[in-house]
Amino acid sequence: MTNLHKSTFIAGVCATTLALSACGALDSPRRDRDRDFDGRFYVGGGVLLSQLEPDTDEVDGVSVNETESAGGSLAVGYDLSSRFSVEGHYAALGQAGLAVDGAADEDVDYQVFGLSGLIYGLNDREDRARREGFSLFGRLGVGGMQNESDIAYERVNDVHLVAGIGAEYGFRNGLALRGELVGHDTDARYGQLGLVYRFGDVDRRRARRPAEPASDGTQITPLPVPADEPVRTDLDSDQDGVEDLNDQCLDTAFGSPVDASGCDIFGGVIEGVKFESGSDTLTAGAQLELDQVAQTLSEYQDLDINIDAHTDNTGSAESNLQLSRRRAVSVARYLVGQGVAGDRLKPRAFGESQPRTTNASAEGRAANRRVEFTIAQ
Repeated sequence: MTNLHKSTFIAGVCATTLALSACGALDSPRRDRDRDFDGRFYVGGGVLLSQLEPDTDEVDGVSVNETESAGGSLAVGYDLSSRFSVEGHYAALGQAGLAVDGAADEDVDYQVFGLSGLIYGLNDREDRARREGFSLFGRLGVGGMQNESDIAYERVNDVHLVAGIGAEYGFRNGLALRGELVGHDTDARYGQLGLVYRFGDVDRRRARRPAEPASDGTQITPLPVPADEPVRTDLDSDQDGVEDLNDQCLDTAFGSPVDASGCDIFGGVIEGVKFESGSDTLTAGAQLELDQVAQTLSEYQDLDINIDAHTDNTGSAESNLQLSRRRAVSVARYLVGQGVAGDRLKPRAFGESQPRTTNASAEGRAANRRVEFTIAQ
């Protein structure tokens, strides 16, 4: 009873998928950077509304009286590169209703499954590589169908074309919202809304901002994307831009921001970040130091930073913990005021619990009142 129904919907989504693929061809100068791509597995699920149209033209006394139904879908996939993913899916589409002359109405159940390639496009390559932010995608693959009914039927194609178009919005925690229109090249089409979750973390320190033209028209060259095993040289062993002769920290992580001495900028205490006595008010000198921190964070857009505030042991432990909490938040607020995105900053309070030296002297207590910056993992 079910027969092949080629439709303009299938043609349209195929055209969209080919257009997104063409965008991939235009992106070819960047493809070599996919060697550092972090592939991730993902799972997804959603709800759907379907349009089911079994062909009854050649069956006397039988007609379709209900074409719309609802169901659900499941998916498992893997991100192959910044632009391409492969995905297997299964969907229960519900039932099409049949009117049978001289007998009770019947139903035909639909289940579909398939293996598809997904082509992502239109958004920034770095965001696309992490599957973050808004992107459009096309789907193209092969599928199959299963039916169940109490009335005799014939399925014309057991294997057929699957095509779809959709939009996805990914968050930094691996979760994504997805909406999609899918057509199986028989008599089934559906629209679905769902969630996708990607396992594992991405290495944000690999990402670098693209080159931007300077005000005088010259081109600013971005920092190089590191290889898995960076080539070491005699002059700069850790490749941090500071020659070994002047480098006081010869084992800094590749790609981390360093100061003029070759040591991690975000590797501990930022000297000079001080507060008015007993309060969370930043001193003028502290604001100047934090201006430099904000500038560095603007150059390393994909670093998230822990802001750890500590106190000495003057006063009660509880009051010191609350004071350190206010100070950590005060630093974060100042950096946000300088243009740093708030979700990149992780203020944390430790009070007097982690002294780095003795509290028995004024010098020791001053050293224990500190703010530390570290890269959030």
